[in-house]
Amino acid sequence: MALNCKKNLKIDKPIEQCAVFGVASKDKTFTISRQLYLGLISQQHRGQESTGISILKTGGSIVTYKNKGLVSQVLNDKALSKLWGNVGIAHNRYATTGAQEYDSLEYIQPYHFKNDEIEFSLAFNGTIPNYHELKQELEAHGRIFITNTDTEVIAQLIAYTANKTDSWPEILKEMSKSLDGSYSLLILTSESDIYAIRDPLGFKPLCIGEMITKERKHYIVSSESCGIDVVGGNLLRDVRPGEIIHLSSEKGIHSEMVIESERTALCQFEFVYFARPDSIIDGVSVAQTRLQLGINLAKNDPILADPHFRENAIVVPVPDSGRSVAVGYAQEAKLPYMEGLMKNRYVWRTFIMPGQKKREAAVKEKLNPIKIFVEGKNVILLDDSIVRGTTTKKIISLIREAGALSVNVRISCPPVIRPCYMGIDFPTTSELIAGRFKELYGNEAYIDEIRKKIGADSLRYQTIEDLMNAIGKGKDQLCMACLTGIYPLKSVNRIIEFEKAISSNRN
Repeated sequence: MALNCKKNLKIDKPIEQCAVFGVASKDKTFTISRQLYLGLISQQHRGQESTGISILKTGGSIVTYKNKGLVSQVLNDKALSKLWGNVGIAHNRYATTGAQEYDSLEYIQPYHFKNDEIEFSLAFNGTIPNYHELKQELEAHGRIFITNTDTEVIAQLIAYTANKTDSWPEILKEMSKSLDGSYSLLILTSESDIYAIRDPLGFKPLCIGEMITKERKHYIVSSESCGIDVVGGNLLRDVRPGEIIHLSSEKGIHSEMVIESERTALCQFEFVYFARPDSIIDGVSVAQTRLQLGINLAKNDPILADPHFRENAIVVPVPDSGRSVAVGYAQEAKLPYMEGLMKNRYVWRTFIMPGQKKREAAVKEKLNPIKIFVEGKNVILLDDSIVRGTTTKKIISLIREAGALSVNVRISCPPVIRPCYMGIDFPTTSELIAGRFKELYGNEAYIDEIRKKIGADSLRYQTIEDLMNAIGKGKDQLCMACLTGIYPLKSVNRIIEFEKAISSNRN
């Protein structure tokens, strides 16, 4: 999605953009629309703005159906009954802008491209920071754009490159040289092939699997392994950073080429927040990682050394991503784990509502403390992150109103101090409570100032070292730019320098 749109959102939680899913069946009489539906349902957490699928009909024509809404709303039985084919891709989207124009169907994926020379459909998860430059270059060659997204830039770049060769592996290899960003891409061709591409640094997850029955064999590609699980498939492996995988209903799965990189940069927030707990990403269990993050927070936590505090202490998660962390903390601390907050699952997207009062009211609609559990207790509250701080502050206030003796916040992620340019909608540094307070109060005092601002009795974050240990990957394997301010992409560093120059000229 377009990089320049992120600042319009008023969020208090990180937002992932998209999920991709694809299936190729060897049985040409079998339609895979239901498998695509199930794969998207399993990854609804990665995007709730819109959804869509592209299926190759018999005869080589691609049909795309997409709309705003949840998977179950858009891809109902009536819609699925009309979509027949044995090869297809699918997409869940989280819009990265609040602008009205981005609600049009042209901005919903899969992005179906067709001209007199080529036809394909594209499903994309990520962000291309240098897409403005690429767009200008393509416009100079006469290409006409109808949207303002990096998704269309990728599609136009593919079509432009196809003028030089009709070999899809060569087209994608050439295209990849121009992209400097985070991306997991699925491309459905009119030749009945699916190509899966992961960027050379591996920011976004992507994996492949297969499902073998007596009747037929399916090849599957998914953002998360839970998508493969839900259709009854077996996880084979992750797509390697820089690799292009060819899924053919006739030839099976094979690798077309690999772009080697000296390092990788898998987004650490996949393990902290984004991914479903039952997913495995690059060989690492998300659930086990979150459990370990909780164990890490409990180790050497000074409040646990006070026997008077422990007498009335309980461990409470902020649902849902705080649960595994809270279980790990409770196990290590040997304290009761209690579901002290009830979540209303029918309230969506409260964290991007405009206006402070509306957001705070929405928190109460979404979360309600269970008074019988928290009253008279020292509550240790486990959550995944603090972005702006407004939601955390409201949750603490609700727990206090329910009669808690104290509210002690433990965060499974280190402080988020810088915005993300690789596909997460973190706001600017000045809007991030940790980023702003670190600049105001310095390294020694800013955590305590955050504690005061959110109204907690105590506040502790995960350390970067413990985060890496829990994931089992080092700093040359993870992207932690939002935690360190060190960005692994050249195009992002150019954007930052440009923004600094503009700010300096204004001052």
